[in-house]
Parts: sequence; structure tokens; C-alpha cells
Amino acid sequence: MNIDKLNEFVMQFTDVGPDENQIVRIGRNYYLADKDVAALRDSIKHDAFSLGIYLGEEKNPFQPTPALIDIISKLPGSDKKKIFVNKKAEWLFLCARNILEQSIMKNPNNIREGLVLVQNEIDENLGYGVFKQEGKDLVIRNLLDKGKYLRMDEKGRRKR
Repeated sequence: MNIDKLNEFVMQFTDVGPDENQIVRIGRNYYLADKDVAALRDSIKHDAFSLGIYLGEEKNPFQPTPALIDIISKLPGSDKKKIFVNKKAEWLFLCARNILEQSIMKNPNNIREGLVLVQNEIDENLGYGVFKQEGKDLVIRNLLDKGKYLRMDEKGRRKR
């Protein structure tokens, strides 16, 4: 099975890729599933709609889910991409807002640009963003946060 797009995405944050034995691809979607569950799927004559934990969709670029970002934040080596924010920035980020540099509590690797994992004060993952210069300010632009599902309607569209 080809999981190149998923691996490419994960490798932007850490050198440890997902265990290919636990990844199931259904169409353009990727899932994390136990071997026994994947084997059960293979024994059923009908196609499964989903299976296990939904990780993302193969588009250009790859579209991760908050679950995948959370998994990545716990992988070895992901610490080099973590930024820690204060409580106010945590709330704003979960509401799809960007983070200003003054809201960053800890930047252990002095990251100034590129993709970052956004963590709260107690190292819980909130999502991910891209650190970039915007005018005079350094900003983390929100690319995906855990509040995404709360902002969607029953058909998966963004609420107005």
C-alpha cells in the first residue's frame, strides 16, 4: 500500500513515520487501525466506509485531521517543532485565530519560520500552524486546530 503522502506530511515534524502495518487506506482516506481490525475488514466482502482513527485525506496538499496532529505531537523528535502558548492564545487558536509572537510562552528551539506544532502550557496539542513574518510581526498562522469539528455542520461544511 502506498502511504507516501501521509509519510511526507509526518516527516515535516519528525523523522519517525507511522507504522505501515497499522495504516489502512480506503480510497483517498487514511486510517490508523489495529491489525486485527484491518484483518476483519479484509475478510468482509463489502467495502468499509471508514476504519479506526481517521488520519487524513490524500489531496494536494495532504489534509491531516486533528487526531493525526495529536499523534505526531507525541512521536519522538516532534519536540523540535513545538511552540508553547499562553491560555489566551490557546483559546484564540482553538477558535481558528492566529497567534502573535507575544503570546508564545516557550519556543525551545527558537523557531522563526516554517511548520510548528502548537501546544498549550501543559504540552497538550492544539493543532498546527506555520510561523511566518507578517509585516513587522512574527505570527503563527492557524492551519488546523482541534476546534475544527465544532465549527462544522452535520454535512462537514464550515458553519457561518
